[in-house]
Amino acid sequence: MKKTGPLLVCALLGVVLIARAVPQQTTDQQEAATAKLVSVLRFLNTYEYSYMNENRRFADRGQMVEFLRQKGLLNKSPLNIEDLHPYELAIATSSDGMHYQIALQRPSDMNDKSTWCKTAVFSDDRGVIFRGLALGCEAAPR
Repeated sequence: MKKTGPLLVCALLGVVLIARAVPQQTTDQQEAATAKLVSVLRFLNTYEYSYMNENRRFADRGQMVEFLRQKGLLNKSPLNIEDLHPYELAIATSSDGMHYQIALQRPSDMNDKSTWCKTAVFSDDRGVIFRGLALGCEAAPR
């Protein structure tokens, strides 16, 4: 009986340490995924201005993909711009081509709660990158 007590204490301590490590690992994975999305937006913001210098207007999604292909830059992006699955990329330009907005997000499925609170990133012709969560989703503690 005396040997069982310390064994139970060690087992309980092990369970507590594992339980604390798993959420941290998940948070680290989420932060790494967000960092990759931000890197993609930095890449796209940079090449929107390269496109603007050559064409006197900003590129929509199709034009940007074609521009990157022609320049041999598609493989330089942190993610495959042509196939971003499971993410969706939207690049909208104003009718005069002088402004753009980019959204990179994982679409949510109303039948799958695990997709509801994924981080999305947004930017525009100012070059500022925003990170966002859907309403009702809590930001991960830092």
